[in-house]
Amino acid sequence: MSRVTKSRVKIQIKSINFNLRTMKKYVCDVCGYVYDPAVGDPDSGIAPGTPFEEIPDSWSCPLCGIGKDSFSVME
Repeated sequence: MSRVTKSRVKIQIKSINFNLRTMKKYVCDVCGYVYDPAVGDPDSGIAPGTPFEEIPDSWSCPLCGIGKDSFSVME
């Protein structure tokens, strides 16, 4: 069993936080809903930390129901 040090855990947490901040948000072109990977879409089974690219193609906007292909990268 490997030994985990406090400093290693802190580095891993900082890395996770950095990744969540740098993941791109996507906006629905129809209604303006913003998909934030840090939040995910728990009501649709999308866990926090899930990048937009990893969401199933069958997923749809929780507000207007439009498909994933109608989202654009938020600038």
